Amino acid sequence: MGKAIPPAISVLLPGCAPGSAAAPNSLRLRQAVDEIFRVLVARGWAHHEVAHLVAPLLALSNDPNLCEGRKCGMALYLSRSGFHCFEIPADVPESVVVSTHFYIKPLLDWLTAPRDFLILELSPAGVGLKRASNGMLTEVVLPRGVPTSLEEIASSDAPDQPRLNRNPGGKGPPPSSAISFGISSANEERRIRFFCTMLDRGLHSYLQDLGLPLVLAGSGGMVNTYRKENTYPATIIKPLHGDVESMTVEELLERARQLVNAEKVQQAVRHLAEMEEYAPGDRWSTTLNSVLRGAASGRVSRLFLASGGAYSGDFHEELGDSVNPFPVQEDLINAIAIETLAQGGELNIVPSDQLPVQAQVVALFRYSLGSVRG
Repeated sequence: MGKAIPPAISVLLPGCAPGSAAAPNSLRLRQAVDEIFRVLVARGWAHHEVAHLVAPLLALSNDPNLCEGRKCGMALYLSRSGFHCFEIPADVPESVVVSTHFYIKPLLDWLTAPRDFLILELSPAGVGLKRASNGMLTEVVLPRGVPTSLEEIASSDAPDQPRLNRNPGGKGPPPSSAISFGISSANEERRIRFFCTMLDRGLHSYLQDLGLPLVLAGSGGMVNTYRKENTYPATIIKPLHGDVESMTVEELLERARQLVNAEKVQQAVRHLAEMEEYAPGDRWSTTLNSVLRGAASGRVSRLFLASGGAYSGDFHEELGDSVNPFPVQEDLINAIAIETLAQGGELNIVPSDQLPVQAQVVALFRYSLGSVRG
């Protein structure tokens, strides 16, 4: 998508649930096609050329599945290099943009939001691991040997586990499993701590192999104890406190996603501060034109954008290109974002007050121009 052959046509349609008072998607899409016709004909395109280009959009507008309404939104991207259709959040603003780049800026928060992470549900009664992936939540089978409850630890009779009070000679009361582990059953805090230590040991290698963010969820006492014993570095600092069992899947996913995203933003802010302090001056920039050139040439390694930023201009004119295949004013913040993503750069959306004063973009470059000249 980053290599669109202009004109790059973007149509964003918000969700339209059945029975909604909003116009059906089919009508809104045909209205979008009318707008595209108007723009391209005004720029000298022949009617038959435009009709050939927008044929996929017209075909989609006649799709009965589209006419019935959809709870999710749709993003339609069309150029002479191809046609792409995606489901997107329902609350995107309706947009029709004809430009040199596909219009993705309203979707950046969604595109950069965490999609793949783990939720470790902790309670004295049991432990469960779930994986969130693209809005779906699935149960993860715990590796063999990982304890799943305090009762399992207490009743374990594995021969290789350390034992105290073997009841020598058959005299005295039968040994309790809690005493076998050297932990008094009356000392609940020590039992929970021991359980959390064993759980962390059992999960550590498995979690390391996955390498995904981990959200701890459950009752405060158990979660706080596990945090102290936990050795997995990708654990989200702030846990999800509450009765997980009473939450709907959607609520659990959303609350966990917010925690992962909040930490992602804080991590980006820390990277930004470290870059300003330690990176050489020619390896980063807050100047829009410099960042634009760096993004277009594939130099941007990490991009920081202020949420809500905008700056209009002609992409090819800003680059100083002698040949401009499609002169048009467009949102250059959007152009920088899609050029960065298309060439493997990392994109971070951060609060505007976390960027240097009056800056809308900050970029860390992969290399300095001086090193290339040298």
